[in-house]
Amino acid sequence: MTYTRAPDVTITGGDYEHTLDIAGVYDDVSLAYNAMRVQQIFVPMLTDRRFEACELSLANYIILRANGDRSMTAIPVFPFRAFRHSLIITRRDSPLVALEQLAGKRIGVEDYSMTAAVWFRGLIEDEYSVDHRSITWVTPRKQRFPFPPNAPVEVVEESLEDLLCDDAIDGMLGFATRDSALPTHERKLRPVLQDSQAVEAAYFERTSIYPIMHTVVVRADMIAKFPAVLRAAESAYARAKENAYRRKLGATCAPWAKEHWAKTFQMFGNDPLPYGLTPLNRRAVSMLADYLARQGFIDQAPDIDDLFRVPAGITTQP
Repeated sequence: MTYTRAPDVTITGGDYEHTLDIAGVYDDVSLAYNAMRVQQIFVPMLTDRRFEACELSLANYIILRANGDRSMTAIPVFPFRAFRHSLIITRRDSPLVALEQLAGKRIGVEDYSMTAAVWFRGLIEDEYSVDHRSITWVTPRKQRFPFPPNAPVEVVEESLEDLLCDDAIDGMLGFATRDSALPTHERKLRPVLQDSQAVEAAYFERTSIYPIMHTVVVRADMIAKFPAVLRAAESAYARAKENAYRRKLGATCAPWAKEHWAKTFQMFGNDPLPYGLTPLNRRAVSMLADYLARQGFIDQAPDIDDLFRVPAGITTQP
């Protein structure tokens, strides 16, 4: 799309198929989209409010709001979700094969407050009766937020992956590890769960929860300057997602992808990434907020309606 004027607001977020078409003019607000690795977005936004509008860790946003910070406001757009049963990895020779075995273990985590870790600690308590306080959470010194009082953490300087490979910790919440880039026969690490997808699918069928990881926030000064920016941003994300669903990106080049697309969309009611404060989205956000309170990050879960501004009367200019 060609702009007739310079963008009023730039949204910075992950490089997803469903954000490809965000750029445009909505409610007379011209939006641009700057795709970055989310790991490069969160800390600058939390430390110096670097971006005008951006994707942000939902757990981190709830912590800010619960502590009275009004420097940014979220819209009920959730561009990234993920099940977290598969997040825990261990050594290939480890005896760990079930999440129930994590009690009393030493588990590495890159940031204690990151949404994935909050969900995981809540998950093992609710689903597997493992008290998160029974685990020693081994983590780097540099963190996004101070540790909650009495958090069972141990600060280290070494690489978590190295500690795991050296048998200094029992497992870690792993994302893109160096080990995963090696040929399969050379890898030292493996998921704790052998068939995590089946476990995650069963969790969804039982709870209807597809855990929300990120939301979209707009800085307060941009809202003051462009009052329609919240409506514009939500409209932009909704249109981009609709276009991605229609094109079926990701289902057009891989073998069996068309069948997988159809089966997955049927499982998720034809919308695996629902936006808005739907009953299920409210339930997921409330669950995460409750986990944050139970884990000591906030005193009590905030009112969901205080976390989000829900724009009305969205219009889009082609």
